[in-house]
Amino acid sequence: MRSQISIVQIRASEIQPGDVVNRRGPERTGWVEVDRTEHLPDGTLVVHDKYQRESFTAVGYDLVWLQTVVALRANSHLVLPG
Repeated sequence: MRSQISIVQIRASEIQPGDVVNRRGPERTGWVEVDRTEHLPDGTLVVHDKYQRESFTAVGYDLVWLQTVVALRANSHLVLPG
């Protein structure tokens, strides 16, 4: 199955495990699949990937970019039945 990927902005406080996010904007690099989030005593949020290689910090109201996935119903070159 093929998918259409859209990129939307959300607040850092809304990040959930399994999300694919980027703090730098809708760029080709810098995407992280979220494994867990950690809340520090000062209110800062630390976003970690599964292997602890990629992480970043954010404040709850910071904007991050989230990939959303929608399944495509057909091939791009075939006409859909009317």
